[in-house]
Amino acid sequence: MSLLTNWGYTLTDIDSLPDFLDIDEFNTFTGGKYRQAEDKVEAEISAACAAIRNYIGWHLFPSAACELKTTFFSRRITFVGCDILIQLPSKYVTGITSVHIGGVEYDTYVLETNGILHVYGVHQHLQRYSEVKVEYTAGVPDTMLGPIRELVAHRVTHSVAVPSGITQESSGGVSVTYNTNWINSARATALPDDNKEVLAPYRVQGVF
Repeated sequence: MSLLTNWGYTLTDIDSLPDFLDIDEFNTFTGGKYRQAEDKVEAEISAACAAIRNYIGWHLFPSAACELKTTFFSRRITFVGCDILIQLPSKYVTGITSVHIGGVEYDTYVLETNGILHVYGVHQHLQRYSEVKVEYTAGVPDTMLGPIRELVAHRVTHSVAVPSGITQESSGGVSVTYNTNWINSARATALPDDNKEVLAPYRVQGVF
């Protein structure tokens, strides 16, 4: 059971990623206003969760065993003297299981902030194509997902509130024209700047 992710690593103990928000939680956020459109809501929740994960560059939730395989050619790696810095694709690494470089296991390392793994005393004779493999656990716990759940509910609410494909509506003597930019920003997968500010603490920076 495993899942090769879009972000260059493998989840080794799960084979699918759950949404951050389920339909019951969404109905709680919105007071049940969109119960008649639950099929659309569920599809939009999944789309919004995928967009968030792609923007931040890792799976975020749930906590899971992960395996990163790369080489010295990778932009994830920076040399510092005889040491290397490995940018793990996570902002919430909860443990390092093992580190193998060129087939040799290293046990002298420090997990620094922002998912950066500092490995000490890496042999300089290793080839640039030598494999680097790190097994670790990562993922934000359910209790810390509040801001993300709120953001997903906000994105989906905007999406289902906009009539799909309609730019103008009329009722009696009243006509409403939707601004194209507003319609585009109302998509569940759109992430306006204020949404990106919410996601900034979760986003992997640097080497991608």
